[in-house]
Amino acid sequence: MAFFPANATFPGILGEMYSSAFTAAAFNWLASPAITELETVMLDWVAEMMGLPECFLSKGEGGGVIQGTASEVMATVMIASRERAILRQAADLEGKEAEEKMDSARGQLVALGSEQAHSATHKGALIAGTKFRPVPVRLEDKYAMRGQALRMVLEDCKKDGLVPYYLTVSFGTTGTCAVDDFDEIVEVLKEWPDVWVHVDAAYAGSALVCPEYQHLAKSFGNFDSFEVNMHKWMLTNFDCW
Repeated sequence: MAFFPANATFPGILGEMYSSAFTAAAFNWLASPAITELETVMLDWVAEMMGLPECFLSKGEGGGVIQGTASEVMATVMIASRERAILRQAADLEGKEAEEKMDSARGQLVALGSEQAHSATHKGALIAGTKFRPVPVRLEDKYAMRGQALRMVLEDCKKDGLVPYYLTVSFGTTGTCAVDDFDEIVEVLKEWPDVWVHVDAAYAGSALVCPEYQHLAKSFGNFDSFEVNMHKWMLTNFDCW
């Protein structure tokens, strides 16, 4: 009862009443084009409100979708990153040779996240059928993931014959509200361009609505995906993520 507050508000209640009354089957564009396109436009508003880089808007290759939970988001992007990594490894092959390469590549893949990252990262790796390794953090760094620690884990993975394919960076961990050192992480990953980087901003991402915090998102254009849980700070009821 004390872990998260009850954030329902009058506008949120009205929105829930309207959506329940229409009860549209809005699970994809074909089933409900109008609602799907409204979702896309609304999430562009949210991205602009938070000052996210333009690459996250739907007018390019980006754009947002509403998922059931933040953990569901991480499992989804981890599977997407797994498939991207596998396809890249077999890009120059065809037929049976490509299939065999893709099958063998799965066993080498490893997902990364800091010791303070949400457990959904580890669970997502289990769902994706890949390995997971944590990146150590220190109290002296306010539990932020630093570039040097990330580089060490990446190099250890390479020595062990593993292929890092995914990394969770945290904008406010659930346990300590730690914010990773995004600039250092960007520098390190210049040497590892095939790693998909997902920003887990479920807990503190709502703070980006405030202009004084938007400078923290300046590096996000170098990352692949971003997620925020609007229930926690933005006064929406639990079904709105």
